[in-house]
Amino acid sequence: MTILKLILLQSRKNEASHMKIKMVDIARHLGVSKATVSLAVNGKPGVNEETRRMVLECLEEMKKNNGVIPVKENIVTVSGHPVNQMIKIVIVNHSKGAACNSETDLWSDVLATFDSEARRLGYLYGVTYLNDDIAQTEAVITECNMDFVAGVLLFGTELKEEDQNLLERIKKPLVLYDCELPDSRYSSVCADNRQMLKSAVDYLYKEGASDIYYFCTGKDNYNYRVRKEAFLNTKSNEDTASAKYILDLGDEIPKITETLLEWLRKNPLPQGILFENQQISIGALTALRKYGVNIPQEVKVVGFGMIPDYIYQDLKLVQMRISEIEGVLLTMDLLDKKIRQYSMSKVKIYTEAEMIIS
Repeated sequence: MTILKLILLQSRKNEASHMKIKMVDIARHLGVSKATVSLAVNGKPGVNEETRRMVLECLEEMKKNNGVIPVKENIVTVSGHPVNQMIKIVIVNHSKGAACNSETDLWSDVLATFDSEARRLGYLYGVTYLNDDIAQTEAVITECNMDFVAGVLLFGTELKEEDQNLLERIKKPLVLYDCELPDSRYSSVCADNRQMLKSAVDYLYKEGASDIYYFCTGKDNYNYRVRKEAFLNTKSNEDTASAKYILDLGDEIPKITETLLEWLRKNPLPQGILFENQQISIGALTALRKYGVNIPQEVKVVGFGMIPDYIYQDLKLVQMRISEIEGVLLTMDLLDKKIRQYSMSKVKIYTEAEMIIS
């Protein structure tokens, strides 16, 4: 071998030995976020110990193999599952409003329950957000089909019609959470929005409110879409079964309050109002208080989703309590059965809401 070849080989070895290990490579290999890898590597809280161990082991293996992630033949199992088998949580987050909202923080407990249930069943747990970026979407699909992924739970609150063809490219067991598809191609778990809306309207009619409005955010996601459709289909008075009784107040609490105050100055007060979600409840109640409206003496209201009691205080507020945690438990159980091949059938599960009268 010539001296020149020896020099070139030694140079390549030195280059490989100093190869920079990228956090993104570890994240992709384990199916977790770069933030999770960073927390684990730097010894910071916010990541469970099993995931931290996997990250650190992967990092050490890469250091030994010049930045390359080795494939292990012998895998330790926990509860009958390989420890590197992961349930991938894919959160569709187009508007960054329904699934991730800083004003109401709806999903902290939901994500924590996904995490604890995954670990209880013997899986690792990874969260990925799917937005409008094409390259990022392709990366998510690739990750979902990796060997270490046992199954995929798609958090579909913001799932659009054009997203549905992406699901066919995911080859692992898949269950939809917080949405459903009309053709029943996939198993799903979601709230029974139609029955919930009917119960709310029936209550308002029973309380003597026949002139009923639906106050909404204007966002297009599964739950709100179904509630609006059910509102128009449920109302028995044909004169009021019209889109003109659906009022878009905006999607931020200050804007909701401002818009409703302006509307109240120009329009008569309805007899009954449905609040689409927690944001609408908080913003609309603030506006009604400022306008001097007595609840429920002057107007009867029903809100979807619970808000803190300090907001409505002495008001007689009726709220539909939706059990997101029950939905999570049912979804994880259904996905686990599919992974273990206990069930190959397509199942739709609806969780019921409870009417709470303060």
